[in-house]
Amino acid sequence: MRITLSIILLNLSILAQDYTWPTNLGKHLSSNFGEFRPTGYHQGLDMKTKGTIGHPVYAVSNGYISRIVSNFSGFGRALYLTLEDGQTAVYGHLSKFTPRLEDRLIEQQEKNQTYITNIFLSPGEFQFEKGDVIGYSGNTGFSFGPHLHFEIRNKKGQTLNPLTSGLSQDDRLAPFIDEISFTPLNNESWVNGNQLPQKFRVFRDKKGNYNFPDTINIAGELGISIKAYDKRQGANNIYQPHKIEIYINEKRFHSLEFERLDYKWQSTANYINDYRNYRLNFGNFIKLYQNEYDPKVPIHNEVTDGIIDLSQGYHDIKIHVMDTQQNKRELNGTVFVMDPFEIMITKLGETNKLVSFLIQPKSITIPIETIYAFSFTPYGFADEKLEIESSEKIESGKIITINKQKIKRKALQFIAQNALGTRSKPIHWIDKNFTGDPLSVNVNMDISHTEAGVYIQFQPEQVIDAELSLRLKGKYKYTNIPINQIQPSVYLSQPISPEQFENIIQIESILKSEIERQIQFDFPYTVAKPETSTTIISTDTYCSIRSKKSSIVSPTLMWIEAVHKHAPIKNGNLISRVYQLQPFERPLLKPVNIAIRYKKKYNDREKLHLYYYDQKEGWTFIPSENNKERNVISGEVKQLDAIAIIEDKSPPLILSTHPGNNGKYPSLELNQFKIMIDDKLSGFDPNESSFDLLLDNVPLIYTYQPKLKIISFDLSRPLSIGDHTMQIIIRDQAGNKTNKSIGFSVY
Repeated sequence: MRITLSIILLNLSILAQDYTWPTNLGKHLSSNFGEFRPTGYHQGLDMKTKGTIGHPVYAVSNGYISRIVSNFSGFGRALYLTLEDGQTAVYGHLSKFTPRLEDRLIEQQEKNQTYITNIFLSPGEFQFEKGDVIGYSGNTGFSFGPHLHFEIRNKKGQTLNPLTSGLSQDDRLAPFIDEISFTPLNNESWVNGNQLPQKFRVFRDKKGNYNFPDTINIAGELGISIKAYDKRQGANNIYQPHKIEIYINEKRFHSLEFERLDYKWQSTANYINDYRNYRLNFGNFIKLYQNEYDPKVPIHNEVTDGIIDLSQGYHDIKIHVMDTQQNKRELNGTVFVMDPFEIMITKLGETNKLVSFLIQPKSITIPIETIYAFSFTPYGFADEKLEIESSEKIESGKIITINKQKIKRKALQFIAQNALGTRSKPIHWIDKNFTGDPLSVNVNMDISHTEAGVYIQFQPEQVIDAELSLRLKGKYKYTNIPINQIQPSVYLSQPISPEQFENIIQIESILKSEIERQIQFDFPYTVAKPETSTTIISTDTYCSIRSKKSSIVSPTLMWIEAVHKHAPIKNGNLISRVYQLQPFERPLLKPVNIAIRYKKKYNDREKLHLYYYDQKEGWTFIPSENNKERNVISGEVKQLDAIAIIEDKSPPLILSTHPGNNGKYPSLELNQFKIMIDDKLSGFDPNESSFDLLLDNVPLIYTYQPKLKIISFDLSRPLSIGDHTMQIIIRDQAGNKTNKSIGFSVY
């Protein structure tokens, strides 16, 4: 019995590995499995169709059509082919199906008088053999251009990587690697003397492998992310790598693989993608680690978490990046684990051309090998890296000289590296003749939130000759927080646990010169915790966030900032202030509720809604509810973006129609109606409630392509000779409506 079962499983495995390619246009992809999208992961393959529609699409194996879908969004027209091995092939964005399937769809659409259809079928109704045509490629649904979206799903409905689950594709190119990022994960973590995440460009050697730019000095718990992508010969597209492995000192430490996904896991993509780098527009970095609170999905190795916490000394790191054909690229580098050391600086003297400084370690006696010098303006702006004119060893320190003209009216920063490879914390020298007055200079405060915790940053508007310290003021006590001067006018705290901000009422910056000055900052911040619902309110009380129990995965300091400089609103009226929801660089697992209160004078306005700002799409509509009794508009967002109430009073546009008004058409040549529409702000909800299309007062079952913004209807038979009227009604999401009647004749 066991032998028989093994044979059956082996046969199923062989069947699963022998699918035919679903098109005859070559095995060319525009996107592959696991790529990061704003909505989550890309859960299939996007196959190129030469920029056109109507190409045959084939059954990849024997099976039956178990589901037919037609929709304005998503996959548009789609077929689900359940295969003999129990898996299901999904074909999306089709233009039409084979005649039998097309007739079945039309029958259901006419019965329900709707284009939007979801039909589940029995196994014996529509059976196909491997290689049979089941439909034709298209550009329907939420598609950015003609292509075939193809998926393989297992019996649980989870998506599998088609290129390792039945389809094969020739690929001779190994992946590419651009950058590596180190992220500190607690207040004892350092990267090259800094506690903020650090990125490094990598360089490619003659063998085609990649290397760190230099030995990287680290300490404490850290996470590594890499910016890597795959390519294939003959294509300019870039793709998601399939598998990544980390080796430390030649021993495999952690791995991750884009092999199996689920549509239920879409929101977890922001915990696999390095969300901070993505939000700061640095691109898509793949996190090679999992924090304890990150949602667990079977992409990472389930045994290890990938977090690095190494013993003191040198360690070799090797990262393998592979595609589905096992083409491999290697990234090599060395890290030196040691806490950063502190240095002292003394100005020794100057000549007409040079200034000399003595730089030496404060406590450790390991000799300094290298010194890096940088200049800044008196107002703290980075100027240039300075050339060291000469350098002389003095015990464990160094005497260096710098061109006097280069440092005139400048503040200087020095960073040292000792003989072991340890970086120092930066130290600064300031020409006191050009410093600001500590008693009157304006000091700005910023807060940011990384995986290590919360950072508080003070930045005087001018370089000052004073010590600066930080403390948190609670109801009954003060808490002093260590702070580092990372630039001549930038002071940064160590990462602080969000829970440490509970019951805090003020943040104080203390400037110590001849006279001590205290600067107090209000505390409009709230600690939100997982499994609880928390309300965050803006300082002016007009904007609020309401987190849900599953919105965040770890304690998070949240706040709302009123934005003074924001992206222009070209086609609407700004009714409220623009608010930035914070911390914008931290992901949400589930949406949060948002609300903005408006002034009573706008109570009679009907077209007020919430919008968020998307860097690619601009101001984007949020489905909203307007409570006129409370003068509050509410909705929900999936990311902590800038939001505002905007009034959209502009009606949508009908750009062109076919047939055209007063047009005359031969009966046999008029076979399709096509209407191009547009809206400048709120856009269209891809649903039948947004549009009406009537021919001679009879409603038509039309389709809509949301990216092209085209409404179309295919005539099944020629129109009768004579005059006809086509009526078009379109509604944007704000409720504005445009109505147009087109008269035409057929001969």
